[in-house]
Amino acid sequence: MKNFQKTLINPGDISIDFNKRLCFLNNLRSKYLTISLIICSSAFAFYDIIILQKLIDYKTFLIHFKADVIFLVFSFFFILYIFFNQVKTYKKIRTHHKYIHGAISLFILTWSFFKSIIFIKYGNGSFNIAIIALLIMSFLYLFPLRAYLIQILITFVFAFIVLLLFNFTITEIIEDLIIIVLISFISMIISQYLFYLQHKILLLESEVTKYKKPKLNK
Repeated sequence: MKNFQKTLINPGDISIDFNKRLCFLNNLRSKYLTISLIICSSAFAFYDIIILQKLIDYKTFLIHFKADVIFLVFSFFFILYIFFNQVKTYKKIRTHHKYIHGAISLFILTWSFFKSIIFIKYGNGSFNIAIIALLIMSFLYLFPLRAYLIQILITFVFAFIVLLLFNFTITEIIEDLIIIVLISFISMIISQYLFYLQHKILLLESEVTKYKKPKLNK
């Protein structure tokens, strides 16, 4: 537990080599995530056209449909970028790789909050989509604490602005976001513990490699 707290409080102790390894894992996960995003965004758009427009008024349908088209377009962009920038080893990881992982994660969070707010405003919805996105991101990507907190902060600022634009009162905003704050705290703990575990695994792998006998040339 003490080691976890140390990693949580001072992630700067993690070497550049380990950061590249973690970024490489994020890059591999992004490959499968972007495929899932294409499937999900296509399903949302299909649902809007086939079912949703028959259940709600045209104005509300249009807001949902535009949000899902944006989801679909960005999913195509992400999948093209990830697949054309795949690397086969962590040594080839560059700075721009970690930025695209952060962009994908931030987009998923902000979009899920926007979608949830639409459901709340024009129906009896809740923040379920946002909660699911928060928990998925905490398990999926390996981000240091500072990067994770910046994403959450930007997401909350975005959600606050959208809630104001949709004429939610300050009291309603506070009531709606209390549960999200709690879920965000839980997701942060999950995220950082997984980050710590992966760092520990990579450290053990390095130690094992160091003591392995070199192979003799035949």
